[in-house]
Amino acid sequence: MSFPSQAILLIDDRRDELQSLADRVRERVDAAEVRVWCPRESEDPSVAFANEAGKGTALVVTDYDLTTAVRGLFGPAVVAWCRNQFIPVGDFSRRREQALSTEPELFKLRVPRSETGAVSYIARMFEGFRQIREGIEKNPALLSDGTSPAQVLAVLLGREEMESHLGPYFSKPDLFNASLLDTLRGGEHEDPCSAAEKKTRLLTYILGHVLVNAVLKYPGPILAERQLCAYLATSPENIEKVAELFAHARYEGPFNGGAKLFWRDDVDEAVEELSLHWGIDDARYESFGEYHRAVIDKALGGSLAKHGCERCDGVKGGFWCPFTERAVCERSDCSSTASSWVPSGADACRVERGFFDEWSPILGL
Repeated sequence: MSFPSQAILLIDDRRDELQSLADRVRERVDAAEVRVWCPRESEDPSVAFANEAGKGTALVVTDYDLTTAVRGLFGPAVVAWCRNQFIPVGDFSRRREQALSTEPELFKLRVPRSETGAVSYIARMFEGFRQIREGIEKNPALLSDGTSPAQVLAVLLGREEMESHLGPYFSKPDLFNASLLDTLRGGEHEDPCSAAEKKTRLLTYILGHVLVNAVLKYPGPILAERQLCAYLATSPENIEKVAELFAHARYEGPFNGGAKLFWRDDVDEAVEELSLHWGIDDARYESFGEYHRAVIDKALGGSLAKHGCERCDGVKGGFWCPFTERAVCERSDCSSTASSWVPSGADACRVERGFFDEWSPILGL
């Protein structure tokens, strides 16, 4: 199977809603062919789906419950097939009683339930994976033996010096799972595509998922706007002022989708320059979050709002809890490192203490 990365396949058993979604995706993503498949009881769904998805599909989006059309047919069967072909796939559910978790697995994409949210998400996923694949195709040397996924991603992002910071994100135990290895082995239905094509597809698949589901979700080298505010020990209400101050640090890579994302090393460099300009000594502060706050507060003329934590009166911070979505600091009564809860590279994350104490005994972590 070739992988020209030009088609989006949308699957639903409700034809009217499927067509509405397809029309809006076509308006949003003019670089892709948008196809639809509504399963029918009269056809073998596995054969019909393989025929549809085998036509240069770069992204599949499927409803979780397809039983209105074919008894016993559910989205997970579609997801499993796509994984074995290294095709990114997202699922969703319009039925409230079958609402899916918003937390994706590493190799799964969770599509928002609302049509407007789904269209935006689908466009962002298609464009992100397309950018990664095109970057690999333009630089064949990235397929060389011995080149690590972290090194490839660092090159694609234009930050070769960030390889060591991105590397830990690729250490998740399920990164190279059994289905990926089985597909690489081939077998009686071995993929006839070239070794270079197969490696390109695999790298695109792995790098895209790690970037969108780990690096951009759990802050380390890249910070979203609320995470940046936590890093600077301030409230998200200050994001407009802060974003303007660090405009030069914006991340513009794959899966950006217009969101305000920032390279942390550029933020650190700017903070250091401002501290030198204003004569602010980091040794005067107990935590780096408090130091960051003092520098930015001075740069903004003393108008920086506190982030609202009662434990430190909203002046320390420095870290982001991805579960409670709040700023936390390194104080033991405020947060836990909980390294098994977040990817290894997410060193701007800590788990809020109350949340950790409540759930760690149950989860056995």
